[in-house]
Formats: sequence, C-alpha cells, structure tokens
Amino acid sequence: MSEEKIDWDRLARLRKRFLEIEEDPGVYWDSAEDLAQYHRFFGQRIGWKWKDAIRQAKQAGWRLRSNRVVDWGCGTGIASLTLLEEIESQGIESVTLWDQSRLAASFAKDALKTRFPNLTVKIAEESEFKELGDSIVLVSHTLNELSAGVRSEIKKQLIQARQLFFVEPGNHKCSHLLIEQREGLIDQFRPIAPCVCILACPMKLEVNAHHWCHFFAKPPVEAFTSSDWSRFSRELEIDIRSLPYSYLALDSISLDSEPDNRNSSRVIGRTRQHKGYTNLLSCDRNGLNLYQLQKRDNPALWKTIKKNKCGSLLTWTSIDGDRIREGGPANTGNH
Repeated sequence: MSEEKIDWDRLARLRKRFLEIEEDPGVYWDSAEDLAQYHRFFGQRIGWKWKDAIRQAKQAGWRLRSNRVVDWGCGTGIASLTLLEEIESQGIESVTLWDQSRLAASFAKDALKTRFPNLTVKIAEESEFKELGDSIVLVSHTLNELSAGVRSEIKKQLIQARQLFFVEPGNHKCSHLLIEQREGLIDQFRPIAPCVCILACPMKLEVNAHHWCHFFAKPPVEAFTSSDWSRFSRELEIDIRSLPYSYLALDSISLDSEPDNRNSSRVIGRTRQHKGYTNLLSCDRNGLNLYQLQKRDNPALWKTIKKNKCGSLLTWTSIDGDRIREGGPANTGNH
C-alpha cells in the first residue's frame, strides 16, 4: 500500500474506537477498506508482538504440538499468519477462523490463503468449537473486550484444546485479565511461558497488585526507515518504538510437557538503568523480587542485561539479599 493510498482519517477513526473500548464494543470495521487499513498498520504492530512472544516461548522450550490452528476472535488473521511464518507452517493441517465480524474472518481467510495457498482455511460459527483436542487456540487482544461472564464461558471451551497461546496489550488491566485466565486453567494446563513454575501467580498477591506481567517487542527496521510508518507515528501520535504486550503459552497436562526452565527467572518489563547499576523485577518459583545488579560486581552480566542480549529468561546463580552477584542466560531446551 503506497502512501497516497493510505486513508489517514480512516486510521484515526479506527484508533479512536480502540481507545474507547468497553466490554462488548461490537464490530470495529464497517468495510473491507477498514480492514485493509487496519491490517496495514495496527495489525502489523500486533504481529510484531506475536513474533516476540513466540520467540520468547521458544526460548523457554515451547514448541508446536498441535496440527490444527484455531484463531479465536481472528480479526484480520495476524495471529495465525505470524505463528505460521514463525514455524514455517510445518505440520499444520488447517486453520479455523472465528470472529464476530464475518467480514473480518473473510479478510483473514484471504490473507492466509494468499500467504499459504496450499493451506486448508475455514471460517467457523462459534457453535462449532466442540472438538479442539488436536488444536492450538490463539487468542489475541480480546480479553479486555469481554464481560466476566463471557470470559468464563470461553474457559469452558478452551479446556478442550491441546495448546493455548494468548497475546494481549501490555497494560495493567489486560495483564491481570490474562493472569485470571491462567489461574482458571491451571488445573488442566501447564504454563510454559512466560511462567517459570506451575505455582499460583505471585502477582495475585495484594503486595504485588501494582505490578503486571508485560514485555516489550522490538519493531523491525522498516518501522524506523519507512515514510509510511513515520507519518503513521505523527498523524496518530503513536510512539512506534514502544510495543508493550502480555502473553501466555500453555500446554494441556495430557501432553506431559515440562519445560527446562524451572530454575530460571523471568525479568518482567524493562530493566531500570542507572549509572553503575541496574534494577530489575524478577519472577521465579520463589515469587516476585526486586533485584539490583551492580556493574562492579559483574561487568559482563551487567552489560549483557543492559543491552538486552539474552532475552528475559535468565538464571541467577548467586544472590546476596536483593543483590545479584552471578548469573546469565537460561540454559533451556525443547521439552
């Protein structure tokens, strides 16, 4: 889509709708052009989050163990598109799409068939979600639009799946809605990432209520070199450098999955860089902890974390109180 074909007024109208989201907001899109414009910018930003979440999950040992994809609330299909691109569509027999907007589901189907012409893609009615035993269900940027009753009903459907993968906006509300899903599914599913244990989430504790589990995806180079993206940032007043998101990957307990990260810690959000030291929020089987890493204690580790060279999954091998002495990237593998 060249710059002269971009409808900036339409994009601004769509953004206004997103910012005014309440429970059950209805259908965003009035036309195929709405969907095309959305997919070109907003959809791609969600795709960048999915790509980062999938890579983080892989670092923790996650792998695809399903042969069908169900994209629940698919929108323009960016979640299933990104998943298939990240796994190179290996082993996937079909993708089933559902969205309250039939127009959006049709757009998603066309996008998937264009990218993967040999893939079987179908649009489902909500009532068809009865057999999910061999499926991975993708849920993207949806939970904050649903009432508590609907979220509860969704869980009854999701427990049939083999694998679940959620990606949601990285704000406090959406993160805690995702934690709510985790806690409601923990009897039937084993969390693979970002969690490093199967215990109750420590952010549910009152003392940690002000925290939220979130991460930051890195936009591709094109976001900073393209005139379209530059204008998108100016026109809609969006900082394209900031892509906060929350995610959750779970496997059915029937798969007997056990990732190799149970002695690891997950660094939440961004580290806080100061002259000569770094503060970070770390989550592990011992709970949620605020740690400090002094440059003089471990210059190599301090530099690695400062430059974010090893992702958010690390192992602390020596801690003195709230001070990290030794550590490094987590040594994980596929489960």
